[in-house]
Amino acid sequence: MTTTVTGEVHSLWGTPVLMRQVPAEDGYAARLRDIILRKQHDPGGTMIGVVDGDKTRSDLLQWSEPEIDPLREWILDGAEAMNAHVNAGVASNGQQIPMIAEAWGVIYQEWGFHYLHNHHDSGWSGVLYVETGNITPGSGCIEFLDPRPGAGPTQPAENILHNVAPQPGLMLMFPSWLQHWVTPYLGDSVRICVAFNIGFER
Repeated sequence: MTTTVTGEVHSLWGTPVLMRQVPAEDGYAARLRDIILRKQHDPGGTMIGVVDGDKTRSDLLQWSEPEIDPLREWILDGAEAMNAHVNAGVASNGQQIPMIAEAWGVIYQEWGFHYLHNHHDSGWSGVLYVETGNITPGSGCIEFLDPRPGAGPTQPAENILHNVAPQPGLMLMFPSWLQHWVTPYLGDSVRICVAFNIGFER
């Protein structure tokens, strides 16, 4: 099953996944792409999990460029929507628990992909697509895996995989424990996204 339309919170196997088109102004994606490409090979990045691609340092939300401010707001606003959806992020005294976010850029070359993984030590994780080039349909998608052990044999009509096609400006957010991977990318440019984690102050 492939999702290409956006909305708010979708339910995948009872698991909330936010799909939202961010309100970026014209030219914003190109500027953010250039910033990420400039920092692509700065020390401190990693290749963990990525084949034919690069990750920047995970301090992207502390970068000084003005394009980072709206990005930070979109991520935290999405997290607030997810908190509200599952009634999380509120202390016993009714006060909102402050959230902490980290993010990094991911640059995939042609045939680049990411192995199956989840994210640790956070509540929500997600991705914002920045650049997809003239992408070949069905490639470079994020694919989620049904988290329910044994659901396949008992519910054979329900697909255990859910595929979301990337498009610039699309932001996804999901519980950090939800396993996912990125299928090989085919296109005429690099595929660039911002991945992020959000946790709560302890």
